[in-house]
This record gives sequence, structure tokens and C-alpha cells, in this order.
Amino acid sequence: MTTLGIDLGATHVRAGLVDRDGRLSDVTRQVLPPGPAARLDAVRAVLAHYPEPAAVGLAVAGTVRDGVLTWSANLGLSDVDFAAELGRPVAVINDARAAGLAEARFGAGAGASTVLLVTVGTGLGGALVTGGRPHEGTGHAGEVGHLVLDAGGPPCRCGSRGCWEQLAGGVALNRTGAGLGPDGGGTPGAARLAATAAAGQPRAVAALARHAREFARGLDSLCAVLAPHTVVLGGGLVARSGPIREAYLAAARTLRWHTGPVRPARLGDDAGVIGAALAANLS
Repeated sequence: MTTLGIDLGATHVRAGLVDRDGRLSDVTRQVLPPGPAARLDAVRAVLAHYPEPAAVGLAVAGTVRDGVLTWSANLGLSDVDFAAELGRPVAVINDARAAGLAEARFGAGAGASTVLLVTVGTGLGGALVTGGRPHEGTGHAGEVGHLVLDAGGPPCRCGSRGCWEQLAGGVALNRTGAGLGPDGGGTPGAARLAATAAAGQPRAVAALARHAREFARGLDSLCAVLAPHTVVLGGGLVARSGPIREAYLAAARTLRWHTGPVRPARLGDDAGVIGAALAANLS
């Protein structure tokens, strides 16, 4: 039996058939066209590509409540009932929760009863998986990047100041990297920070260490409340940048409130698709 998993991100939609052991086949990936309506059409095109699967799961970058995408700043969509729009049953799940579900079942958290996934991208996302199920709460569970660590810190898009992602997420790394000096090649700030730190430039080394400490500070607060058995670090910056991954992993292994394993995610870009498929089979 195979399930169709679809991962609807900010710029791409990725899909594949997932079997009961988490193996992917017939994977497709396409760039999303601009405009909210066109993005729904892109999901319809994905469905048309596949033979009738046993079930369909959809991971989306946004807030999901009772199967409805209530808001996605990245997609420009709100109050979308995908089952009604697509004309068939679809299990809808937030993308970070989908990734957490996949990592807990088949990835770095396999075998642990409680897994906390934290993703480091432009912001910071998260998911708590307990007993094989992601915690959803009222829909916005996992917005860990908006944990306030410094009330006098940089302003955040959420309206607060000093949110965790403003101190340790990609937005913070990019801001610091951009301050290291001109770059004629247009290298993103986070990549520039990582490269100069890896080369031993003292200012960059100190800056990356500072961001890693802020990451560990926020993660320690989460662990004090959630007490996970295993912590998994994922997201685009962790996957693509060795210096950032190693700095954040090293800092995360000094936590006061977590003495269990801290591991990098294993499933990469496949996590969203696999997690979406798993979500379709949870009910």
C-alpha cells in the first residue's frame, strides 16, 4: 500500500509515493507559479500525475487547524479547506510537524517515544512528536521561533521583539553575515558568515559562537518544559552548512535540561513528503 505525500513549500511543491516502510518512489518537484490560485492549481496538477493512491497527505508552510490552512504568509493563502478545493479527502499538516513526524518514525528520532525537532531556516520552526503523533494544540503549536528571549532585542515580523529566531535563526545569521563587509558575488549573509568562520576569521568565529549560544539558550528553555527523549536539528541551514550545523549541534549538546541524544536530521528534503504521507494514515 502506498500513500501520496505532497510538500507545499514557499517556492516549490514536491511529492512522491510513500510505502509503509517510509520508502519514496515516483518523486516529482516543480517550481510554484506566482499567485495563490495558481498554487492551488499546482497541487491539482500533482494529484493528476499520480494513479489513485490509498490516501493523500499534504504538508503546508502555514498554520493548520482541523485540516484547514488558516494562514500562510509564504503562500499568500488563508482559510483554505484543501479537501473541498481538491474534491477529495486530504490530510493537511503543518510542514514542520510533518518533518518531525517523519524524523520520529524513520529518521534521527526513530525509537524514541518523544522527539523534539527544531528546524533552522529563515526562521526557527519546531514540532513535538509523542507516541508517534505530532502535538497540534489549537493549530499554532511548533512556532518555537517566537519564544521571546530578549524583550529589548531586534523586532520580529510577529510584532514582538527579541524572538528566538531573531537571535539564532537564518534572519539573524544573514544579518550578521551582511555586516562582515562587502561581497561582490552576492553570497547570502548566513553562507558568508559560515565560510569566514570556517576560515578562522576571529570576528566571524565569535559571531557564529554567539548565535549558537542563543540557539542553545532557547532550546534549553524548550527542553525544560517539554522534556523530549531525543532532540533533532533540521532545516535548510543545518542541512546545507557544515559550520552552522556543527556550531549549533555543539551548543545543543551543552544543555542543562536535556541529557539525551541531540542529532542532525537524516531525511533532508524527503521529510516533508514522508511526513505528509504518514499524516494521511494517522486517523
